[in-house]
Amino acid sequence: MSAEEAERLVRQLAVAVPVEAIDPGPKGSDVGDEQDRRVAALGRLGAALEVEELMSEAAWRQTASAAEETVWLGASLADLSAITGRSRQAARKRWPELGGIYRRRKWLGNHVDDIAYMAGQLASRADDLVPSGDHDTFMKLIRQLREGLRRCEADFAPEAQEPTDPAARWRALDDLVNVTMREIIEMAGKPATPEADFALHGARGTLTYYDHATAESAEA
Repeated sequence: MSAEEAERLVRQLAVAVPVEAIDPGPKGSDVGDEQDRRVAALGRLGAALEVEELMSEAAWRQTASAAEETVWLGASLADLSAITGRSRQAARKRWPELGGIYRRRKWLGNHVDDIAYMAGQLASRADDLVPSGDHDTFMKLIRQLREGLRRCEADFAPEAQEPTDPAARWRALDDLVNVTMREIIEMAGKPATPEADFALHGARGTLTYYDHATAESAEA
């Protein structure tokens, strides 16, 4: 989009924004219907300012979304620095959440198979990990775990199709570990078999490793 096209869009939007202008009253230098013209111009200014604010907010959100997506796809703050022409510190200050996303994505990228294995172990031993309390909630989490595991296996299969949202698989994998597995571990009852104990212990180890690697103090 050229600057002229953007300006034309702003004018079109401003026409659609209802702004009630305040009539400051007549001026001694008014010529003809200049007071009415002035009120109309003030209304257009108010509408233009409203559009300016809305577009600025929309552009800010779009930029933040694009920056987040690039990091989920493996970009570092140094990569963002190269495209923005600013320092990594500037990128970190503008988008403070990106450091955490970068650390999560980096860890996830190196442990896809490990996550799938431990998620599979938890899922296969679910009946021996049911807590004495809320059975239905626990089994709902297990269903979510199995769905997440199936998605992980499909998303990261060598023959996987090009996704509509390339970053979605990493967000889904992060949810599998950081949300579903975490909740299952916290809720699980005492393992009824050695195999279930191994599955729960291994899942705890995976989550501990995740937490350590993605902590704010970890190198980004």
